[in-house]
Amino acid sequence: MSSGNSFSDIQLEFERIDDVSVLSNFFCGVNVMDEFIHADVNGLQSYIDKYDKTKTYLAKIKEEIVAFFSILESEIILDADSKDDMKSRISHKPERAFNYPEYLDEEKYPAIEIAYLAVEKSKRNQGIGRAIIMAIAKIAENILDDCDFLTVDAYHTKEYSAVGFYSNLGFDKKTVIPYADIWPMYYVINPHIYGDDEDD
Repeated sequence: MSSGNSFSDIQLEFERIDDVSVLSNFFCGVNVMDEFIHADVNGLQSYIDKYDKTKTYLAKIKEEIVAFFSILESEIILDADSKDDMKSRISHKPERAFNYPEYLDEEKYPAIEIAYLAVEKSKRNQGIGRAIIMAIAKIAENILDDCDFLTVDAYHTKEYSAVGFYSNLGFDKKTVIPYADIWPMYYVINPHIYGDDEDD
């Protein structure tokens, strides 16, 4: 991932890492995530070591670590309900699906999965998470050919939920109800923008 991506006035630089010791003083303020980041066993380091296709990046502003995220090549399976929602304009529809109607006959689609994303607790609510998502969306097709989707299993409990954050960025829920403490969601990278008088 190239450095110098920006969103609005936020200038982020990205650095890929394989060793999470650089996050020893990083805390996002969500207990379950902080415990995962710093766990010696079954934590972020174990995840990176186990899944070699995962790419983990630091996000920095002027050399200060303000966030980290992990992404990997994946795929999304859209069920009939999801496709009907796209056709009915209830959820976002890829431009590619508008130009090629047979697109929605496919069962699986390439996607970039956001496995983890956390912003340092003193930097939250400043647009950094949004800037990271937009940067991932921008370079997704360079990572994976014909990639129209980002996916995420948004953490969702009584204590903390990331669903609102992702919904505000334009992610659609893939399921009507969450699975345990996650809610599968997806983002259409290049959605079709309907005109006022446009028919499907």
